[in-house]
Amino acid sequence: MRFKTSIKNISTFTKLTSSLSSLGKVAWMKLDPTEVRFTIVPEQGTQVWAVIHIVCDTLFEDYRIASAAQNVINLELPLDTLHRALRSCFSASDASIRLTKRASDHLPVLCLTVNTVTSSSRISAPVLASGNTTVTQEVPVRVLSASSVQDIIEPTCPEPDVHIILPPLSQLRAISERFNRLTQPSGPSASDGHRLLLSANMQGEFKMRIETDTVKVESLFKGLVNPELDPAQIEGGLENHPSTRRDRAEFAEVRVEGKEWVRLLKVYSISKRVIACICENHALVLYVYLTDMDDDHSAVLTYYMSSYSV
Repeated sequence: MRFKTSIKNISTFTKLTSSLSSLGKVAWMKLDPTEVRFTIVPEQGTQVWAVIHIVCDTLFEDYRIASAAQNVINLELPLDTLHRALRSCFSASDASIRLTKRASDHLPVLCLTVNTVTSSSRISAPVLASGNTTVTQEVPVRVLSASSVQDIIEPTCPEPDVHIILPPLSQLRAISERFNRLTQPSGPSASDGHRLLLSANMQGEFKMRIETDTVKVESLFKGLVNPELDPAQIEGGLENHPSTRRDRAEFAEVRVEGKEWVRLLKVYSISKRVIACICENHALVLYVYLTDMDDDHSAVLTYYMSSYSV
């Protein structure tokens, strides 16, 4: 099998791995001729599932892949190691990544090669000397067979009761962090976290609320956009969709873990827009668009958060 590509958008790729590494240590990376897919399978006890589909041209160029399994390659890779390697690319003139074997033990690695142009001045003469520096880093990976990943299936959800474009995630993260501090547990017997109530309606309103024995705080956002659904994508017709049948002023809500919500919002640094779909008392699904609306090469990061019972 062979995989090699140049990294076209180093900054976005680095921020993406930073956001994903806050949710899990290991990711399943699926490569095929047209798409790159990262999946973080939640550990036991977690309620967050992250999947990103990237059209290859969004982040890469001169993308080449070949394998006996219909040109599909599945890899398990450590996100922290990949992120640290990518951080060294920020000042690079060009960078490439390829799947190969380590010379010492023949184990598979993603080999990241970074070229930088350096310049220096000599005191004795006003002459600038420049040169190229090449740095190679290896990220250990595990090649997965198609049969070993066939049972990894994204969670299924009912049609959402409400869909809404969220305010800037940086703003939501700042407010959510303050909520977390207000409910910071104290003492060895305190609980690990608090439940955050998220709700929205079809009139462009979104709320975040915490409520404990000692604290009750709520933030309300108005004037947001409820995006129109594509009738061609709706089974049974748009008139029968839950978001159409319900009272537009009625809020649908989910309860999520406050700390997990803040970790998820770390993706604000690369998001262009975020659509939240609330399946009442079931799950929250976020579609984080990493590209502009008129961009032909889309990249969408999907988060699933299960709702806790009241």
